[in-house]
Amino acid sequence: MPELAEAAGVIARRFQEAGCDAALHALDLQSGAELSLHPDQPVVLASVFKIFIALEFYAQVSAGLIDPAERLELDPQSLTAGPTGLSIFSDPVTLSWRDLCLQMMSVSDNAATDLLLARVGLDQVNARLRACGCSNSVIVHDLRTMFDEMALDIGFSDYAHLAAARSGHLGKAALAQSNDPGRVDAAAAFDPTRTNRSTPREMTDLLRAVWRDEATTPEACASVRAVMAQQVSSRLGRALPDGAVVAGKTGSLTGRVRNEAGVITHADGRAFAVAVFTRAHHPFEGVTSIEAAIATNAAAAIAALR
Repeated sequence: MPELAEAAGVIARRFQEAGCDAALHALDLQSGAELSLHPDQPVVLASVFKIFIALEFYAQVSAGLIDPAERLELDPQSLTAGPTGLSIFSDPVTLSWRDLCLQMMSVSDNAATDLLLARVGLDQVNARLRACGCSNSVIVHDLRTMFDEMALDIGFSDYAHLAAARSGHLGKAALAQSNDPGRVDAAAAFDPTRTNRSTPREMTDLLRAVWRDEATTPEACASVRAVMAQQVSSRLGRALPDGAVVAGKTGSLTGRVRNEAGVITHADGRAFAVAVFTRAHHPFEGVTSIEAAIATNAAAAIAALR
C-alpha cells in the first residue's frame, strides 16, 4: 500500500538522522498487515536471543523435562559477566530455574542466560526455531564464548581484560584500543553471519506464533508472554499511547548495536509484533537519539498499520 511505503520511507530517514542504520518489521497480529524496512536482512541479535531460550525453557517445563522449582546454589564469581544480574552479586545465592528465567528476561541477566542455555541445550533451541519456521535464526554460542571471542578479536586475552580496559584500569592506550571502531566492527560478535542472528521478519513471525499458542504448548506460550511482560527497561515502550502495554526483550552490544523485539497491545486489544535492530554509525555516540528513534519509529509503524 502506498501509505505504508511512504511511512517506511519516513521511518528510514528518521533512523539515519538519529545516527544509525536500521532494520524493522511490524506485524498486525489480527489482520496480518505489515510494515517493513529491510525485513529479511540478517541482524545481530545481542540479548534479543534470550527470547529463544525462554521459549525452549518453558517448552521443556511443559513437557515435564525440567522442574522449574529446582534450586541451584550459585557463586557469582564463577558466572558469566554482565552489567546486571547475578554476576554483580557479592554473595552466593540460591535460585530456581524459573527465577533464573525471570532474571534473564527482566534485567537481561547474562549469567542466568548461560545457565539456562546449558540446561535446555543449544541444539534444542535451534531445533525449536526450525520447527517454528525460523530457518535464518541461529544460536551459535553462549554469551561467555561470544564475549571472550570478541575480546580476542579486539586484541585482549579475554572479556575480563577487555572490561578492565574499557573501565580505564589498564591505561589510556588500552582504553583507546578497546573502543577502536575498526577493531570492534571486525569482531565476529558484530557480524550476523558469525554470531547469534535472525531477521526482523522471523522475529515477528516467532512472536506471532507465541501469541497464538503455536510455537509450543499453550501453557508454555503463556509463560513466555508473561515473562516478556516483566522486562524492566523497554525501548519500544517509551512512545506508547495511553493504555498500551509492551512485552519484549531488548539487546545491546558494545556501543554499536541497540535492538528490541516485542508485542505491543493497545487498550482496544489490537496487538502488534515489532522487531527493531539498529547499528550506530559511530560506536558509543547518539545513544539517546537512537533509543528515542526505536520508540518513535515503532509507534509510527503501528500507527500506519492501524
